Amino acid sequence: MLPELTGNQNVFIEITNPVHGGPGWEFGSRLWSPVRDKRGAEAWGIMKEVKIGDVVLHLLKEKQSEGYKWTGISIVKTDITTVIDEPPQPDQWKGMSPYQFIEISNFDKLPTPIPISSIFAKYEKEFRSIYREPKSKSFYIEYGFDKELRVAVKYMAHIPQKLYKIFQNISDDAKFDYNPLLNDGTEPTENEPAVPDYTKPARTLTMTNRIIRDTELVRKLKESYGWSCQICGKRILLPNGKYYTEGHHLRPLGGSYEGPDIAENIIILCPNHHAEFDLRSIAIDPETMIIEHIDDSNEYHGKSLAYSRSDLGKIFLEFHYDNLFNE
Repeated sequence: MLPELTGNQNVFIEITNPVHGGPGWEFGSRLWSPVRDKRGAEAWGIMKEVKIGDVVLHLLKEKQSEGYKWTGISIVKTDITTVIDEPPQPDQWKGMSPYQFIEISNFDKLPTPIPISSIFAKYEKEFRSIYREPKSKSFYIEYGFDKELRVAVKYMAHIPQKLYKIFQNISDDAKFDYNPLLNDGTEPTENEPAVPDYTKPARTLTMTNRIIRDTELVRKLKESYGWSCQICGKRILLPNGKYYTEGHHLRPLGGSYEGPDIAENIIILCPNHHAEFDLRSIAIDPETMIIEHIDDSNEYHGKSLAYSRSDLGKIFLEFHYDNLFNE
């Protein structure tokens, strides 16, 4: 079941590919585009219409041999931001600075993505009827061998409520129940004051992979290891006499990573080293368990961990080391 729309909440549809900008710009974590096209004309103005709280349906083509599939849904988290630096993997939008992006949250992926062609086949009459209505031209229907829903600006579009209703019906048929956590799962526990997101100033890039859904699990891990950072061994003493550290998922929960919320995937860190893990500057060699830093003059580069953990999963250390570190 998809949520009912409230107030002036709108629905947008994103049609994209797995590259989606690369690290920090991943599918399921943000919407983004250039501000202007290659001729210098303002393009993708649809991005300015998106507001906090709107719903986004995500269509993804994972293989060129396959059509687009409805893959997930999310909620808009922030207003639009413009930056000069291009994403790590801009793909066909390379060299088109400045760029604009919108952070999204509560991304949930369908257990089995649904081909748009199959949705079209079942609801073709409804699709055609909606398309003939005024103000419905932001999307269009491709009448080829593979009939599909597309969008006029080749990336995203606002869709009418009638079209959203079709997706609600499809989600019911697929027994897909979307219940977003309105607070994104990041509220502090009784031992944890609120901490702002870490920002990399050069890119004005707010990292969003610090979701912690099972706060009780994280609390138990912190208690088990003395509320100490596994990199430096430090902890922050609070005025109430308790200590503060943070839990970090080696394979992120958000976006398309689908990391599990289990002890084997969670490392306990101080805020400084949490930021460095978020920004991919530091890692643990999964074979030697030695700390590596992109700056070989860093005081912890080449050092052993402050303490060892038998419950820290090697497969998650490998994922972080191979896929995220130094990107």
